[in-house]
Amino acid sequence: MFRAILMLALATACAGLWAEEPTTGSATEPATESPADEPADPRPRSDAARITRVEDRGLRWDSAGFSVALRTSVQFRLSFRDERANGNDGTNGRDYINFNLPRVKTGFSGHIFEDMFTYQLRLNWVRGASEMLEVAHFRVALFQAVNLNGGQDKVPFSWEESSEAESMNFMERSYANEVFNQDYGKGIWVDGMIGDDVPWVKYWAGVFNGVLASQEDFRNKDGALTADAFSDVIDNEVMVALRLETHPLGEVWQGLRDDRDNADIEDGFFAVGVGFNWIAGHLRNADLRGDTAAASTGSGRTRTRQSTLAFTLDGHMRWYGISVDWAVFYRRTDFSNVGLNTFKVGGRESIGELEDMGASLEVGYNFPWLDVADIFVGLRFSLVNADEFWGRDAGLRFTRNHQRAIRPDSTEYGLTAAWRLHGDSLKLSMDIVFIQHQLAWSYNNSGSLLGVYDDIPERGQGGLGSNPSSADLNTEMHVRFQLQWMF
Repeated sequence: MFRAILMLALATACAGLWAEEPTTGSATEPATESPADEPADPRPRSDAARITRVEDRGLRWDSAGFSVALRTSVQFRLSFRDERANGNDGTNGRDYINFNLPRVKTGFSGHIFEDMFTYQLRLNWVRGASEMLEVAHFRVALFQAVNLNGGQDKVPFSWEESSEAESMNFMERSYANEVFNQDYGKGIWVDGMIGDDVPWVKYWAGVFNGVLASQEDFRNKDGALTADAFSDVIDNEVMVALRLETHPLGEVWQGLRDDRDNADIEDGFFAVGVGFNWIAGHLRNADLRGDTAAASTGSGRTRTRQSTLAFTLDGHMRWYGISVDWAVFYRRTDFSNVGLNTFKVGGRESIGELEDMGASLEVGYNFPWLDVADIFVGLRFSLVNADEFWGRDAGLRFTRNHQRAIRPDSTEYGLTAAWRLHGDSLKLSMDIVFIQHQLAWSYNNSGSLLGVYDDIPERGQGGLGSNPSSADLNTEMHVRFQLQWMF
C-alpha cells in the first residue's frame, strides 16, 4: 500500500514538471504576449513567486512582498608596524609584522510586506560574540521629508564614520575620527530630505541609549549586546544626536572619493555638514572625580556624573576625479557631584572639565579614464589636541614639569594608493601612515596614555626639558597591504 502511494506521488510530481505552461489563447486564437516580450520592470510582478539574480555586489532575491540583498565583504591584510620614542627611556619594542583579516562582513537588506518597510542586518564575523551584530536597522519610509528608524546603526554624527569601511580611501579611518566618533548606537531616530531637484537639507535626529566607550573615554560606544539589568552601562544615561547636511549642487555620494563615471566627473559638487552629540550619565572614575561621602549608595550608583557635548563641522568637494574632505571636531566634558558628594576642585587638584579638539583632511584623485582599472591615490593629515589638567590629589598635582592627561596630543600623516580592478568589489591597496604623539604624564599613574591602536607610554622619567634622556615624543609607523573582495 505504501509503495503504491509513493509511486502515485512521484508520478504526480513528474507530470507537474513535464506539463507545459498554458496560454491564454485557444487553439484557434493567438496567445497573448509572453512576459519576456514585455518591457523590463525592476519590481516583481504581483503574481511572481520569486526572482533571483546576481548583481555586482552580491545576490538579490525578490518576491511580491519581500526582498533580500545578500553581500559579503572580506579584507585580507599584511601589516607592518614600527614604534619609536625619543630618549633612553623611550619604548622601542612593539614592532611587528602580521597577516590578518580585520573585517569579514555579511549584510542583508531589503523590504518586507511593502516597499515602505525596509531593513538592514549586518554581521562582522571577526568581532567578539557580543559585538558581532553591527547593524540591525528597521526603517519606515513615510515620505521624502520624514522617515522613522529604530534599532542599531552608526550614530549620525560624522561623515567619515558613517561612510562604509569597504569604500574608504585608507584602510582605517583617520586618527582624529577614531578619537571623536560616536560609533554604533541603539535608539530611535528620524531622517529626511528637503528639496526636489537637489538636497537642500538632509537631516538625522534621534535619541539613543548612550554608553561611554570607557570610564575615561567620553564617546558613545553601544555596539555590544547587553541584558536588561542595572549596571554602570545600563542606567539613566541618555544621548541625543543631530546631523544636518546641504548639497546645493546635487547629492554627494557618501564616501571620501569621487567615484562618478567619466560622463559626470566634469560637474563639480560639494556638501557641508554639521553634527551635534550630547551624552550624560554617571561616571565611575575616582582618579578623575572623587567622592567625599564615606558610604556607598544603596543602588551602587556613583555620586559623580559627566555631561559631554561633541560638535563636528565637515565639508566635501568632488570635481574631475578630485576629492577633498575635511572635518573639525570639538568636545567638552563637564563633571558634577550628586547627593552627599561635596567634592571641590581647588589647590591644583582634580578636574572640573575637559576640552579636546581635532581636525582631519583627506585629498585624493581617482583615475577613472584608465582602460585597465581605476587607480586612486590619496593623502591624509589629522591632529588631536587633548586637554591637560591637574592630578586628583597632592601626589598627582599639576606642576610645571608634570602635565597630566588622558591621551597625548597626536598628529597623523598618511599616503594611500589603490588599484580597483572591479571597483570596491575587487581592490588592491597600500597605506603608509605615520603618527607622532606629544607625551604627557598619566593622570592616574598607570604608566600609559589612551591611544587608538595601542596604549601610548607616558612621558619618560625626568622633567620636561630638564633631562635630554626623557622621552617626550612617541612615533608609530604603519605600512599595510590589503586585498579586498566582495560577493
